[in-house]
Amino acid sequence: MLFQTHYRLVGDRSPERAKELMALFMERGESPGEIAHYIHVDGTGGTVITENSDVAELHDVAMAYSRFMEFEILPVRKAEEAVTDILKHFG
Repeated sequence: MLFQTHYRLVGDRSPERAKELMALFMERGESPGEIAHYIHVDGTGGTVITENSDVAELHDVAMAYSRFMEFEILPVRKAEEAVTDILKHFG
């Protein structure tokens, strides 16, 4: 299943805290099933697209980074896959 995870940075934005976050990221690497990772240009957070069969993987990532970020995790479908169902109900 595809998931779109939006994260928002929380807490102070000191150089020390940024170093802690980057160290954690280097330790953990990419999120399980990561397809793409985009950083919001306003500096407030980012968006990660993953494909996971077990939501526990996403929960683990959220818990690991929870002192630095707040998360919104949404299951998503590719538009071309969803169109048939949309047309069935609204076409």
